[in-house]
Amino acid sequence: MSKLLENKAVLERYYEECLNKGNLDVIYEGADDGHISHGTAPNGQEGVEHLKEWVRLQRASFPDLHVTVDDWILEDDKVVSRFTARGTHTGEPYEGVPAIGREFAVSGIVIDAFDDGKIVESWFSLDGLELAKQLGALG
Repeated sequence: MSKLLENKAVLERYYEECLNKGNLDVIYEGADDGHISHGTAPNGQEGVEHLKEWVRLQRASFPDLHVTVDDWILEDDKVVSRFTARGTHTGEPYEGVPAIGREFAVSGIVIDAFDDGKIVESWFSLDGLELAKQLGALG
């Protein structure tokens, strides 16, 4: 299997086991300890523990969270995934918005950089305005 396909397989496992099923320890298999995450915290946040906490918060607000990758782009040491996230806000408040059972479906994109089979840096972008609208945060 080529290195690009191996990197994609790491992400496929992350999406399915961690994001969709809530097995947070899968993060340790795929992300480097010094992982840098852009888009999940202001100015980037370092460390695999930040990534684990970010996923925990998403799943705590949206217990039925399901992420489907719509497109993959593999090049050099990077894997790009264009995804659709779906769920129902039945858990903890999200960004100050109380849970009232609203469903959502929003699109986003992540660029993950790999080194030696581990994710070392990620750039995450999600349509936050659309998510806020769907959760009822804008009235």
